[in-house]
Amino acid sequence: MTIPEELDRTRAALVALEKSLAALRNRLGPQLDVLRLLDDLSRCTADLERLSQQVRAPRRHELVVIPDGDYDHDFWAEAEQEGLGRTAL
Repeated sequence: MTIPEELDRTRAALVALEKSLAALRNRLGPQLDVLRLLDDLSRCTADLERLSQQVRAPRRHELVVIPDGDYDHDFWAEAEQEGLGRTAL
C-alpha cells in the first residue's frame, strides 16, 4: 500500500471514530472522558493533515557544486593541520 493510500485509510478511520464518538456524546452527554476523546481526535486529525502536507509536498534538493581545481594558497593561510596541532612559525 502506498503512503497516500495509508493516509487516506487513516483519515477514513478518524472519520469513523468521529462518528462513533459523536454517537457516544449524544447518548452519554458531555462526560469528561468523551470530551477528552473528542479533543484527542481533533489533535490526531490536525497532525494527520500536517503529515499529509509534508509527505505530498515536493522535496527540493539543493546541489552544491565543489570545484575540482586547487584552492587558493591564501585560503589555507590561518588553517591548522587536523590532528597535528599548530605548526611552528
